Amino acid sequence: MIANNLTPKEYLENLINNKQCYDLDNGKVALYHKDIEHMAAYFDVSVDVDIKTADGKIRFAICKAIAKVNSNNRVYASLGEAHPDNNGFEYFVAVAEKRAVDRAILKALQLHGDVLSFEELDLRNKSKKQTIKKTTEQPKNEKPKVKTITEEIEQKILSSKDKLSFSKNLGKYANFLEQLLKENPGCANELLEKIQVKQQEMEDK
Repeated sequence: MIANNLTPKEYLENLINNKQCYDLDNGKVALYHKDIEHMAAYFDVSVDVDIKTADGKIRFAICKAIAKVNSNNRVYASLGEAHPDNNGFEYFVAVAEKRAVDRAILKALQLHGDVLSFEELDLRNKSKKQTIKKTTEQPKNEKPKVKTITEEIEQKILSSKDKLSFSKNLGKYANFLEQLLKENPGCANELLEKIQVKQQEMEDK
């Protein structure tokens, strides 16, 4: 049973002590989606989620979640992606949604990076996924390069010739898009709008 007036880290320790988590080989833990949602309710964090792109034929989806800490009105955004390369579950849109929601909640509770969501794991390749590292984070002293990198990735995604290559490029750069959303939300949202337009063009062909 969860006591009252816990901090997010104390709540996390309670889950770990009660074995309500998935142990990773790198010493970290992954929390189950239902427990992350319970944490959101406990700490009065509300979440809105929106599907940014979804392709049933290729089984690819990107969702965006915005978590709001109602006590101080601070908001935290995150993307969630699902693609055959990183998802073994049948309901790929639901996986993308859960990943986005869990990431946003963990950010709002200042736990993102210390713990993962179980939805992040692709247990088809357990040994690889259990050693997840933040390979997409850009060092703070390299921020001036972000715009150039973004333009390059934008060109690669938007120059896709067909739906297959378009979806593959989205899957390839999904982690970068999430990091960009964190560091430069304005630029990220502008790029996401272009991606949506490109997707609509693909659907209309």
